[in-house]
Amino acid sequence: MFSTPKWLSRNKEKEAIPQPMLSVEAVARPVFVVAILVVLIVCSALAVTYEAFQYRNLFNKQQIIVQQWDGFQVEWGQLLLEQSALGANNRVERVASKQLNMIAPQPSMIEIVQYER
Repeated sequence: MFSTPKWLSRNKEKEAIPQPMLSVEAVARPVFVVAILVVLIVCSALAVTYEAFQYRNLFNKQQIIVQQWDGFQVEWGQLLLEQSALGANNRVERVASKQLNMIAPQPSMIEIVQYER
């Protein structure tokens, strides 16, 4: 609203003092530092991109291995069922009588042998 009078102001206009020109080293050094930082940032971005790509590839391989594991678990269960079916007493007796022409002995044909030491 009210402004300070110019004669009380601390920002008195000063005469322009000529500044010395900057040397090449003074200008080139910050430019060089910025250029190196830009190169490092680009390298870092490329490394992050590459690692993300590697992660996706490894994750896909891991998913394939998990699917194989699940398939092996199913196959293992089926093999256990098949083993129990093939080892059942009635099947063994049937195969022995049909394929090997074996017969169950009559009770009068059975002899019990005792082991003596």
